[in-house]
Amino acid sequence: MALASAGLLAAFAAAPPASAARSEHIVNTISDVSCVFETAETDLVFFGASASSATGESGSFMFVETLDYDTVLESTSGTAEFGADGSFSAEVDLISVASGQPVGTATVEGIRTVVGDPVLEEVRGRSGNSWEEKGTVITTDYQVVVTSVTVPGYDVQVGADDCTSQDLAFDVRTTNPEAVVYRDSGFDSEICQLAGLEFGEVRLSGSGRDPIFEVIIDDGVDPQKASGTISLRGGSGEATAELIDLITEEAIGELTISVDLARTSTRELETETFDGITVRSARTTYMSSITVSIDDGRSGTAECPAMAYTESIIMRPGSGGDDDH
Repeated sequence: MALASAGLLAAFAAAPPASAARSEHIVNTISDVSCVFETAETDLVFFGASASSATGESGSFMFVETLDYDTVLESTSGTAEFGADGSFSAEVDLISVASGQPVGTATVEGIRTVVGDPVLEEVRGRSGNSWEEKGTVITTDYQVVVTSVTVPGYDVQVGADDCTSQDLAFDVRTTNPEAVVYRDSGFDSEICQLAGLEFGEVRLSGSGRDPIFEVIIDDGVDPQKASGTISLRGGSGEATAELIDLITEEAIGELTISVDLARTSTRELETETFDGITVRSARTTYMSSITVSIDDGRSGTAECPAMAYTESIIMRPGSGGDDDH
């Protein structure tokens, strides 16, 4: 399934963008913690936090899922603090997915202890005959002992191996000092044919809670389109929109769309590192049962595969250049 990213949002910037001729010295440490907690209620709590020493900015997120992979709670904002003594703490504001209403603030506290020796990597990248980046990146892995977790409405049961943690310390002089941490999340479906509605296709994109729908009816002569936002609470929702004649750009009717989401896989968590970039992603696949009806009597249905995703991307200064050793 080919899914288009909605675009990455910069969470932390190590330094302002530089021109190709100017060299910048990047000294920054990115700290990161990722956890999955079990609860007495059998639901699972997913948590993550990160911070940048260069800017002092930090953030955290959390969501809670049932064993049937239904999301119960999700975060709207979160803070994180990483202490020099190895301590870390976070506060995350949560809402109910079903109602959209706030349910309170979750907290996580713990201690990080270095595991093994830090790994030093020499960074020497070239672009043509000139150096694009030179310096070092030190990766330090941590064991995490969680001392406290509170989640509204849950009795969290903390285990010894619930969390992983890492520091990436950059000391690099580069002509390409881009932002070093990005976060992105979104929802996207395939473009699916609408059975029963001749020449009709539908697609969902954007946010999993409030996706944008697009319905196209194109016979090659009289193309028509309806689009808008549909709110999905508990995985279901309905919306209406004007059906537009794309040639005259006039409304010719009203279209109603209903969507029911059913999860088709467990949430897949992955971490990959390549060419100086670390990507941590969580992806979940769905089947979207979609019904479309138009006030002139036409209608159609589709069973449309979709995917929800979140990504954290750590880009080392000057990453992406050709290495020369």
